[in-house]
Amino acid sequence: MLLHPAVYQHIEDELPSLYEFKLGLERAIAGPGHGVADEYWLNYLIRDEAGMMLGRLEATVHHGLAEVAFLFGHQHWGRGYATAGLRWLHDELTRSHAVTAFWGTTVPANHRSQNLLLRSGYVPSEPPRCTLYSYAPGDLVFRRSA
Repeated sequence: MLLHPAVYQHIEDELPSLYEFKLGLERAIAGPGHGVADEYWLNYLIRDEAGMMLGRLEATVHHGLAEVAFLFGHQHWGRGYATAGLRWLHDELTRSHAVTAFWGTTVPANHRSQNLLLRSGYVPSEPPRCTLYSYAPGDLVFRRSA
């Protein structure tokens, strides 16, 4: 279940309501809006072999790079699903959008996300010269080459 306090511990100050959760999904699926060229918002639902939803992967592609994000149900943590999902996402974005660099950001307290990024070949970095949309002051930044 994605709408769980453990999942949102490092994302929001409080758990979003079901309405806010659905609204966020609708905005993500809608994309960057009209008139925004060369920017793509990509969202992927991750399911197991039985079709049960495990989580989602997101990528915002712009300026030849991809900002990645991931959200998995807490009951699926530690089972390798997010690692396998990121591996697939890297291959897919390299193939379909010619992405040459991947970026991820996280708050310093989110050790699970930091460990996932490190296991997936990311290294700590300074932000790139172009804007990272997912970056907030104080965030840790990670980079991975394609």
